[in-house]
Order: sequence, then C-alpha cells, then structure tokens
Amino acid sequence: MRRVRTALTAIAAAGLVAAGLGLAAPAQAADSWVYISLPTWLGNCPGGGSVKMVYLSVGDTWSTAGDAGDDIVYAKVHLNQSQPVTGEGLCYKGSQTYYGPAFYQDITPTRLKQTWWVGPGGTSHN
Repeated sequence: MRRVRTALTAIAAAGLVAAGLGLAAPAQAADSWVYISLPTWLGNCPGGGSVKMVYLSVGDTWSTAGDAGDDIVYAKVHLNQSQPVTGEGLCYKGSQTYYGPAFYQDITPTRLKQTWWVGPGGTSHN
C-alpha cells in the first residue's frame, strides 16, 4: 500500500509540474519604437518627386492617418517579431501631387530607433 501511495504521489507531482509548465504564459515580444521611411529609391514615387506625407500602419501596434512634411514616421513595433507594414506616400513633384503605389512589406525590428526603409521595391534597414 505504501508503494502505491508513493507512486501515486510521484505521478501526481509530475502531473502538476507538467501542468504548471503548460500553464506558463508565452513570452511576449517587447514593444519599442523605430523609424520607418518611404524613400524614392524603393519605388514610392515612380512618377518622380519625393514623399512628403506618409500613410502607414504596422501590424497590430501602430497606425496613423498621415504624417506630413517628410518621408519618415516614428512607429511602435514588436521587437524580434515579424509584422506587416502597409501604406503609401503622397508624392510632391513641383506643384503636382499624387499618391504613390500602395505597398505591403514585412519587417522584423531588433532594436529601439532602428531605421527601416520600405516601399513597393522591398525593405532595407540599418
């Protein structure tokens, strides 16, 4: 009887340890901030000129209706996790304005204030 009770106690203890490991919360990606730029060399203004307003969203962490004045935004991201970036730029060419092509790219930021260059032609980062 004692061996049975000892065996049952050991099995129960092992089950609790296993259950405890299974109940542990998954590791969460740390939130951070990066620069995202829409340069002309990645196809953001195929008709010439340059981006002067950015319309952009990043995964489930950050979105904006627009950021005017240049081709860059400071966006909230998850570090070390792939996430989609979608957007388009408003291009200025002299007195003309037009919307550049919309794009969808994935980025995987690794540090605070990292710079990502995105557009229809792909991505690059420092």
